[in-house]
Amino acid sequence: MRKLNLWMLAAILTLCGLTTTLTSCSDSKDEVQDKLISDDGGNANTGYKTIFLMSDIHVMSPQLLEREGSAYSSYLNFDPKLLEYSANVLESLVDEAIKRKPDLIIIPGDLTKDGELVSHQLVASILTRLRTAGIPVILVPGNHDIDNPEGYYFNGDEKRSAERTSPEQFKQIYADFGYNQAYATDPASLSFVCEPLEGLVLLCLDTNLYEENLYKEKGDEKDYNQTAGRIRPATLTWALDEADKARALGKQVVLVEHHNIVQHHDAQGSIQSEYIIPDYESISEKMGKHGVHLAFTGHTHLQDIAAYKYWDALKVKTDSIVDVATGSTVSYPNPWRVIRVSDDYTRWEIATEYIKSIPQLADVQGTCYKRLYDNISGGLEWHIDYAWDDIKSYQQKGYLTLLGLNKDFLPENAHELTMLISEYLGDDLCTMFMIHNEGNEWQHPESATLVEKLRTDLQLLLHDRSQAVGQHDITTSFIESLAGTVFDTQISPGLKSMLSDKNQMNVPYRESRIDDINTVLLIEK
Repeated sequence: MRKLNLWMLAAILTLCGLTTTLTSCSDSKDEVQDKLISDDGGNANTGYKTIFLMSDIHVMSPQLLEREGSAYSSYLNFDPKLLEYSANVLESLVDEAIKRKPDLIIIPGDLTKDGELVSHQLVASILTRLRTAGIPVILVPGNHDIDNPEGYYFNGDEKRSAERTSPEQFKQIYADFGYNQAYATDPASLSFVCEPLEGLVLLCLDTNLYEENLYKEKGDEKDYNQTAGRIRPATLTWALDEADKARALGKQVVLVEHHNIVQHHDAQGSIQSEYIIPDYESISEKMGKHGVHLAFTGHTHLQDIAAYKYWDALKVKTDSIVDVATGSTVSYPNPWRVIRVSDDYTRWEIATEYIKSIPQLADVQGTCYKRLYDNISGGLEWHIDYAWDDIKSYQQKGYLTLLGLNKDFLPENAHELTMLISEYLGDDLCTMFMIHNEGNEWQHPESATLVEKLRTDLQLLLHDRSQAVGQHDITTSFIESLAGTVFDTQISPGLKSMLSDKNQMNVPYRESRIDDINTVLLIEK
């Protein structure tokens, strides 16, 4: 996944003097403690099981890097994960699991760099060590994993396509990691249901859009791998039916899927829609009504826990679902989760651990932090370049002229615009990006002032750009005022939601904040 998302493009459109369609929910005046979360000790059932949760492991087979050069470095500039050590990171996690012997391991997708067959084969071979040690592993595909046109071999300055992995091959390769354990499968997707621990049913959904990927070889204009996801209507009907059957037998049902099902900040559905399933409100409400109150997801590379509650007209809670999103093992801050769960699967004690070092690399977190920080302009340029035709059209259609801007106000190409934005906003965007990845954003000392700093950065950029291109002072003042209004009304609320870490709880009725790192969830059956 490429993490610099549309909230950054909102700043670009503001630079062009245009309003955006970014929206967010208004803050609620009421704050209540989340009733699903408790610090009380004790449980009538004193037996516990241990589950390891790791996501977005993005393993790249070493075979793919035939020779270092500009082809590989260019890829990392746009997607700077710790790919060359990704297999080593997974091996270290497997070593840790074999030593600590959890009862179950769950992986919510993005198993490979870009769905290369050799990478999937490597992942399966590493995970086989866990099966040999008697530790079950259940996983689902992510958006990178199937029929991905962006998998390559890198040889110096050249790259060539790697053999892709079809849905049928995926199911065969990971037969021992869910599909052979499934007691029901979905005819419409790679979704399945299994009971890896007695009394715990995992509803494992394939939420990916690989059938909508684009391929030059098939006549498309470009190779493009879909980031967004969805739950097919037929799959949803099947999944809810399976949930009903499991609950009728007294089982606890937990959802596992790659894309989020609950917003992790109030504007995710509008400015980061590719990371959450469409119609998430309706679907998550249906899940809650059918007894699915806990979900494990990935995709966002965030360490974040968010809840969604449903209230009737009297503001009485009817149903709830909690989405536990886990960050990437090969991207800062390199987290994974250790969960102690009661034997009746109602008390979930969730803790975060981090991959700080591996034998091949002494400082994993520091390396990943620096790589993301140094390459943040690359991710920004990828998004600007993708939207460049639309951005340029504003000038060609005369929209900028109507605002009084001269023809030189907009830089000539995507790279120049990227450099301009990076020069003025880059450090603060990097800080926001890192804080958002870490989780518990509201506790960070810079969160309270960061949004206002970005507003100041943007207006300084507009002022200096106007001066550099000889813009009239009256127009400059107008553009600065317009940009400030757009920022305050359409960008600031979303950014503040990210940094306050208040998760949407069917606003305007209720909100709450959940500890993203270490918490206790009480999940009804």
